[in-house]
This record gives sequence, C-alpha cells and structure tokens, in this order.
Amino acid sequence: MSVRVESARDRRWVLIPVATMVLTVFYYLMRADAVGVSSAGRDWTPMTGGPLPAWAHFGASALLLAVIPTLVARVGFGARLADLGLGLGKAKPGVLLVLISLPIAVAAGAIAAATPAMRAVYPLYPGAARDSFAAYAGLAFLYYGAWEVLFRGVLLFGLRAHLGETTANVLQTALSVLAHFGRPWNETVAAIPAGLVFGKVDVKLGSVWYVAVIHWVVGASMDWFILR
Repeated sequence: MSVRVESARDRRWVLIPVATMVLTVFYYLMRADAVGVSSAGRDWTPMTGGPLPAWAHFGASALLLAVIPTLVARVGFGARLADLGLGLGKAKPGVLLVLISLPIAVAAGAIAAATPAMRAVYPLYPGAARDSFAAYAGLAFLYYGAWEVLFRGVLLFGLRAHLGETTANVLQTALSVLAHFGRPWNETVAAIPAGLVFGKVDVKLGSVWYVAVIHWVVGASMDWFILR
C-alpha cells in the first residue's frame, strides 16, 4: 500500500482560510469607520470596533492584507515574490497600461464622487485628507496596494497552479466582493466585473502593481472630487 505525501502545492488551499482570517480581523477590529445595526425598538448598536486613526487603519491594511499572507505563502510554500505577482512582471506594457488608464481612472473617480452613497463613506478620513491631501493619498496607497497583494497576488497567483487560472480568479473576486460588504452598494456591485478584469490583466502582465496604481488613482481621485 502506498501513501501519498501531500506536496506544498497541494497544501496551498491553506491560503484561503488565511485570507479569510485576516479579512475578518481587518473588518471587525481595524476599520476606519464602524458598522452597526438598528431595528424597530432598538437603538443603533455597533457591531465592529471603534474607528482607528488613519495611520493605524492604513498600517493595519499593509500588515494584515499584504505582509502576513505573503509571509505564509513564502515560508509555508516557498513561493517567490515573483510567483505571487509581486515582481515587476512585464514592465513596458504595464507602464503603458497605467499611462493609458490614468484619465479613465480619474473620470471613474469623478463619477463615483457624484453618488450620495460614496460621499457618505469617502474619504475615510475627511479631516486628514483636507489637511494634506498628498500625504493622505500616499498613505492610502498602503490600503490599495495591500488589497491587490492579497486578492490578485496571494490568492490569484498563489492558487492558479493549484486551482487553475479561471477558478482562482473567480475565487479571489468572490472574496473581494464579500470584503466590500459594509461599503456602498454601487462599489460592491462594481467590484464583481472589476475583480475579474483586474485579475485577468494581472496574470497577463505577471504583476499586481500596475492594477494597484490604477485602483489607487480611482480611489484618490474620488476623494479629491468629493472634497472639492
């Protein structure tokens, strides 16, 4: 009788519960706002921890959504950064894509800024954004970059050899959409096609960073237009 030894590649499914755990901690304890519930006969009651200051929220984004999952993939499965889409990939087409997409990203931010639901949530820290928008936007890249590292990097690149590219892309998109719960409905709905397209583009370019920049520009532009 032969006993099959599970390889490191076979065990990469562990990345899914790791992502689930860091997202749960981030959602409930490391928020920029508070999510609660209100019903007939009851006052509003918070279901999450109190809002954190900007530096703590964005720093927690980097630690929980990027650093920890990446370390698990590297130490647990020997994945190189390039294997997770964290290298430069195809730099020339990547930079070209960013340059072409910048006006589209700014326009998308302006459109989002015009919706009441988005204005009710963003900027996450209006005071900090007004005081020094450049510094605030730079700090916010920790969040957008970490988001891309977790979903399109660790989950998509990390699992595509194990699950297949299409399944891994659908999985990371599904988890990304769920992670938007508590945000405006239009943002959550838009995350469905955006997640699938962003994942496909990242695989083609071999890197998550170009989409990360585009994603960040959309968010930063939206904040800018809301404040103006």
